[in-house]
Amino acid sequence: MASPTWTQLRDAGAFETLGELFPDAPSSHAFLEDLGISPALLPPFAQLPAASWWRTVCRTVDRGRFKGVVLGDLVTAAAVLYPGHQGLAALAGRGATTALRILCLMSAPLDEARLRIGAEQRVIREAAARSAGRLTVEAHPAARVSDILPQLQAVRPHIVHFAGHGTDDGRLLFEDETGTSAPVPMRALAAALALHAPLDCVVLNSCWSAAYADGLLDCADTVVGTSGELPDDAALAFAEGFYASLAHSTAVDRACESARAALLLNGHDPDEVHHCSRRSRAA
Repeated sequence: MASPTWTQLRDAGAFETLGELFPDAPSSHAFLEDLGISPALLPPFAQLPAASWWRTVCRTVDRGRFKGVVLGDLVTAAAVLYPGHQGLAALAGRGATTALRILCLMSAPLDEARLRIGAEQRVIREAAARSAGRLTVEAHPAARVSDILPQLQAVRPHIVHFAGHGTDDGRLLFEDETGTSAPVPMRALAAALALHAPLDCVVLNSCWSAAYADGLLDCADTVVGTSGELPDDAALAFAEGFYASLAHSTAVDRACESARAALLLNGHDPDEVHHCSRRSRAA
């Protein structure tokens, strides 16, 4: 889900709205600190009108100076605090069409080792339930190859999350009509995802997927994969950290860092998880 630009907020009167709701340094600093922005990094209020101060802060956010925070986070968080404010509701674009839509394609073929797919689905759904409408989840268990295109067309996701087995030669194991393995090469998945690009993120919560992540960057801004084998408990820790972060902020980079921290806290090597983005490729 694309964040609004500084120009769009300016034209919509966002700086005046934020200045009305957070008119002084204490209230503004407290609000931004809850989003992870240190007050020490903010410009002085001095004698500026509140709207002018917010204009400067939003310009700084738009330039990426506050890591992991985008302009959409500001208006969405403010709309959560003031749910009856019509101006904020319009700025945040609140409603079913603007939630961050997540499509989970989950597969555990009968001829492969058992996975806790149901537990991973529960973790993602619980995060969505805590997100105050920021996230919606469409989970498709026992996903078959024939489900991929119809589900992409029906959900029109911002994030595609694959949970299941991956092979070291770059294939994801979906299911066939009998419930046994039906491998899909990464290039074939890329062709399907390209029909619905650009996606915000593709999460490959499966073994051996990191080596093929770059091949999906034409379809998504960020791709997450695993460099080796992925134990069940590590997959669950990653999902919990990633989606718990997205429940509070739509910044995918921050969600990736949260997932790495969750892995470390649960005794796993966070370097096993690799995420690449168009920005890092351009650099």
